Amino acid sequence: MSTRAGTADRDTVPSAGRPAELRAGPWVPAGFALHAALLAYLTKLPCRLVTWEQPETFRQLCYSDLPTLYASRGMAEGRFPYLDASALLEYPVLQTVVASATGVLAHALDPLATVHVGQGIYFDVNAVLLAAVWTATVLLLGRMVAHPAHAVLAALAPAVVVTGFINWDLWPVLCTVAALLAFRRDRWGLGGVLLGVGTAFKLFPFLLLGAVVVLAVRRREAGPALRAAAGAAGAWAAVNLPFALADPEQWSWFWRFSQDRGAGFSSVWHWWNEVAAPRLGVQPLSAEEVNVLALAGFTLACALVLVLGLAARAEPRLEQLAFLVLAAFVLTNKVYSPQFVIWLVPLVLLARPRVAEFVVWQLVEVLHWAAVFNWLGHLTAGGDGLAPAEDVYFTAVALHTLAVGYLVVRVAADVLRGRREEP
Repeated sequence: MSTRAGTADRDTVPSAGRPAELRAGPWVPAGFALHAALLAYLTKLPCRLVTWEQPETFRQLCYSDLPTLYASRGMAEGRFPYLDASALLEYPVLQTVVASATGVLAHALDPLATVHVGQGIYFDVNAVLLAAVWTATVLLLGRMVAHPAHAVLAALAPAVVVTGFINWDLWPVLCTVAALLAFRRDRWGLGGVLLGVGTAFKLFPFLLLGAVVVLAVRRREAGPALRAAAGAAGAWAAVNLPFALADPEQWSWFWRFSQDRGAGFSSVWHWWNEVAAPRLGVQPLSAEEVNVLALAGFTLACALVLVLGLAARAEPRLEQLAFLVLAAFVLTNKVYSPQFVIWLVPLVLLARPRVAEFVVWQLVEVLHWAAVFNWLGHLTAGGDGLAPAEDVYFTAVALHTLAVGYLVVRVAADVLRGRREEP
């Protein structure tokens, strides 16, 4: 079950027949990825130098979860949260392990540091790792994109620059891109393992199995999908089981936290509760209602992707289907943090590599990022500027939703018409 319908893998193309950009090697996109990482660091520098406290972090658009968690989860005292019942992290296993391990390392580098200095060390350690992760992601993506310039475009994506160091989302993005490359080479078990590892960082890589299932149904060939699913389940279980046994309270906290939380910032459900419901004079949605509606919306969207994949004139590419599934999750999920845009960056350039569309979408997402934290700054500090900031924020949420929705429509149209645009 090949995802390329007979097209040769780029690694098998003789170097003499490649474009000049390819013959130059991977150093150009890698250099741009490191440049983007440096810019990402500079966006957080005002907080790094002065304070990580709110509302200043919001007002200066330099907020990051990393130093906030370092100070609030016991890492500033040298504790390892996964083995300390007094601190709980609301993340899956591997993200919690990375956060905890780098916390121990940062504290060990300067055990007597003040909290602010320790936060800076912690941020620096993670920034170096995230820069390496993003560079590896761009290098893998360069093996799949239709043109080398698209890898450079991904490396310098403005939304990655402003959100890349907010959280640890670049780790599961690396796993996802690596899995897609494995699938493209018909290594379905390995691709599944990579998705399983990615899911141990963040939930979204697991959703890409839906795209694999659509291809399997269309081809009436279950073997590759079963190997991918087995690899994902096995890898996820192998990573999770030891930690679930060692610290069941911490391990289960992510699932309990995700179930109980209400509509998060920037989701369509938050927009409904804060904008539409008051103006319509209806009650806002409860956490339970949002859970049901978000799940129903995503399930319906996945069913539509299946129908689309079966009705398409030509077999869709896996990356097209993967983008549609993941974009559906982004649009229907009850939480949309600004850094979630990173999930879609590689898939947009693999599914529909249109430079103008990509740039416009990125600018919308940068506007959304700025509007979110500007609003939070006014919300936490109070003052007369809250109402205008709120209007800008909710307008930005609407623009973000429309921009992603536009990309979904365009990719869906490509799939229906049989446009594959093979690299």
